[in-house]
Amino acid sequence: MSGLFGKIAAATGLLDRLRASWKQDLRAGISPLRDDLARLTDRIESLQSQIAALQEGVAHGERAERLARQIRLTMRLNEKHADLLAELPSLLDALAIVAHVRQAILNAPLNTDPYPHIVVEELLPPSFYRMLLKAIPPAEFFGDRDPIKQNLRIPFDDGPALTERVWAFMDAVVAREGIRPAVMERFREPLRERWDSLMGVEFRERAAALPQAISGGRVMLRRPGYYLAPHRDPKRAMVTCLMYLASRHTHDTYGTEIYRVHNDRESPVTRTYYPEQDGARCELVKVVPNRPNSILIFLNSHGAHGARIPADAPAETERYAY
Repeated sequence: MSGLFGKIAAATGLLDRLRASWKQDLRAGISPLRDDLARLTDRIESLQSQIAALQEGVAHGERAERLARQIRLTMRLNEKHADLLAELPSLLDALAIVAHVRQAILNAPLNTDPYPHIVVEELLPPSFYRMLLKAIPPAEFFGDRDPIKQNLRIPFDDGPALTERVWAFMDAVVAREGIRPAVMERFREPLRERWDSLMGVEFRERAAALPQAISGGRVMLRRPGYYLAPHRDPKRAMVTCLMYLASRHTHDTYGTEIYRVHNDRESPVTRTYYPEQDGARCELVKVVPNRPNSILIFLNSHGAHGARIPADAPAETERYAY
């Protein structure tokens, strides 16, 4: 019967009319679904806009609350530090501090394994170092993107007066007038060899005559869970200086790891370079202790360095460095 019905329907044109009717019914059934889908899409977009606005409002509120906390802290600390601020004119003796820093760096023995570096003990006069620690502001003033890895850029404005004055002096006077020229003198030969390898012996004198600037000055706060894989700093950094800001009561763990890199080669990039990602093997040679008033200075040439604070370290662990 179905075959006979099909022939009759085709012959009379009934089949075409039935097909048109089915399509019309199908379109009629789909149309409300399309309308519902369009309304649902509009609703989702509206909700997304509301959520984004809400998140922006929350973020703005959090920033405002953070700023308010910083202002309250600044007022309290300025009052608390009144006596310390009064000591600064006599304590911040540029000539004496720069002379002390220079002598400490020039007297430090130069190590060449696995790359040129020195560790300087008692970098600063003790009285200035103690003031430097007192001038580190509370964590509320550090960057808040990552609670494990926080930085405070120097120079630092709009904060406690003691922080602004002491750390501006450290960055502008001690680092630039004391540490920089002494490091350039102490690393004269390693730097010459480095420039020769990068630019060729014929450009040695021109390379040596280039002005050397200090960049990236910051106080770094690190907490448990922090890990920095073996790496070399960006090529713009010829020498790296890392000063440990430990207190006398701080254990000297969680210092800087020094690595020998097997199958090492010149970094193919100008940014931070991770040899292990390039197939090389990093061998830990030693760990420079996180000791008070000491500084690690090394040539950014080959090898690698890293750092870590295990996640299971005491929760209150904080490592400060500059």
